[in-house]
Amino acid sequence: MQETGSGGREEELPELKDIKVRGRSVRTWVFSTGAVLLAISAVFGGLKKAADETPRVDARTAIDAGRYEVTIQRVVTVKDLKPLFTPDDGGALIAVVTKLKVTDDTGTAPSSDLIRLVGVPGIKDTDAPLGTTNLRDATMNPVLTPGFAEDVAYVWKLPKATELPPSVELTVRGYDHQEQSLLDHHEKWLPGDIAAESTVAVKDNTK
Repeated sequence: MQETGSGGREEELPELKDIKVRGRSVRTWVFSTGAVLLAISAVFGGLKKAADETPRVDARTAIDAGRYEVTIQRVVTVKDLKPLFTPDDGGALIAVVTKLKVTDDTGTAPSSDLIRLVGVPGIKDTDAPLGTTNLRDATMNPVLTPGFAEDVAYVWKLPKATELPPSVELTVRGYDHQEQSLLDHHEKWLPGDIAAESTVAVKDNTK
């Protein structure tokens, strides 16, 4: 594009790419801004992705499961836990030993859907345990005192001829608190998303 100046001499306007702003061309500024926007987008996208992922924790790490504070202590296989739990003929039992504390102000028995074993031969990923017991006095499905941590074992059956796993994958369920009030005050906890996943070595106590 050309323009005639006051002296009648035609002057050629600089192209956009040649215009300088603070010593840098406009095109450079455009590219730089675009790169910054992409970086910001990646950061926030990455944060969202990270937030959506289930945390993986090591054994003996406290897990906030809402209604409970859960610490996976160990996983063991045993021949039986008479008189509380007995396997089928030729089978065994596998127990996930937890340090379990109720964070609510109301005592409750350990929730049957709190712990799940994943990918263990002979046990479906959705299978609930046979039950729970505390190690202090071998009470089946004990009622836990709020704020007081107990050693609680979740127990499953392993069928006959099942190869004992050297390690297991497990999940810990989170619980969401809901407060309702129709005629009176009422609170409840509902199962939520998986709070954490863990891989834990298995100690063979069947021998």
